[in-house]
Amino acid sequence: MSALLSQLRAGAKPVVGMVQLAALAGASRYRGSQIGDVLTEALSEADVLAAHGVDALMVQNLGDIPSDLRATMAQAAWMTRIVDEVRRRTGRPTGVNMLENDAEAMIAVASAAQADFVRIKIYVGAMVTPFGVESAQAFAAIRARTAWRADAVAILADVHDRTGNPLVADTLEDDLDAAVRLGAADALVLTGKTYQGTQTLVATARRVVGEAPILVGGGVNANNVRDVQAFADGVIVSSSLKGTGTAFGLFDAAKVQEFMAAACAA
Repeated sequence: MSALLSQLRAGAKPVVGMVQLAALAGASRYRGSQIGDVLTEALSEADVLAAHGVDALMVQNLGDIPSDLRATMAQAAWMTRIVDEVRRRTGRPTGVNMLENDAEAMIAVASAAQADFVRIKIYVGAMVTPFGVESAQAFAAIRARTAWRADAVAILADVHDRTGNPLVADTLEDDLDAAVRLGAADALVLTGKTYQGTQTLVATARRVVGEAPILVGGGVNANNVRDVQAFADGVIVSSSLKGTGTAFGLFDAAKVQEFMAAACAA
């Protein structure tokens, strides 16, 4: 079983830190850098997170914005190498998120790199995103995981992620139910456009899906992490740990330390 999923089910309230990459080969902003350059920075960022006790890491190709709907072979190959190196270096459960929302590519990377989990941002339904309409990936994810016997790779499914808008209104409860009951998601990732919106999403999910683990996927900082841990099973964090205060840039070790101190406070 996925180590992260075990932590979630045991009530450990894990913190998942994002390792966000520079542009990969085949992506829109790639300018000819070598994989070694991307890997060196990724390992440095992973070291900062691991050194301060972050429970799990998630590698994301943030530098590939704007993204297509499918990952290229080069992106998948580079991501596989980087995820494997991060996992080996830190000894932490390590996951994959690709902005292309390409579930087959993510499961392929995860199975090859022995990753612990994948995060799929449009798992059920359809969302209007800044880069077009993106549709459900539950079928592709489950088919790939089954075919490649990657049962130890947990699927973390976003429902109505804040970076897009549902194509059809008033489907939240149906989509939450479909993600878990029909789509076999192992855990949900919920993030509202505001902190209050996140609380509402999680409260609705608790009523609809019962005991399925829920992580909050954004908007968590040192000031509110204890409150979030009271209503969610885990958190995913990035921007509040960066020197820039945004998703882009490098981690500030002092901010990571402050966040983990708050998250681990008795």
